[in-house]
Amino acid sequence: MSDFMFKPKAEEAVVETPVVEEAPVVEAPVVEEVLAEPVKEEAPTEEVKPEEAKPVDAITAPRYSGRPEVQAVGPVNGAIGVTSVPVEEKPAPSKKKDSKKETVALRSTKNVTWAGVGKVYNGINIVDKDEADKWLTRSHVTLATPEEVAKEFGL
Repeated sequence: MSDFMFKPKAEEAVVETPVVEEAPVVEAPVVEEVLAEPVKEEAPTEEVKPEEAKPVDAITAPRYSGRPEVQAVGPVNGAIGVTSVPVEEKPAPSKKKDSKKETVALRSTKNVTWAGVGKVYNGINIVDKDEADKWLTRSHVTLATPEEVAKEFGL
């Protein structure tokens, strides 16, 4: 038989435990101290003036001057797509003249619409004097009396 088939016996290891000498125990008297106020240690604070403030590392976006833009549908490389267009400023609404126009009460027997003049409905209608002159040329429109207006509007 060959040598590799036989395993040598492992030697038994001897472990020695060290001997520790014990130190004599000395009991000290217990002293209790009572403090009037707890002591707080304050860390020194640095006062930072606004001029000496440290810069903050922040990511900033470039600032562009000009008109703001919004997304809108428009031509993009010859095709229709979403693009940015400048915002159109709306013109300020014009103030209506406070001057009171003269109005006239008309009685109509029909509902009629006249291009360039306006509309009248069956019954009492309040219209501008310029329009009233044109409506009075029609056979179904007459001037209304103050009594008819009061009766119509419950006055």
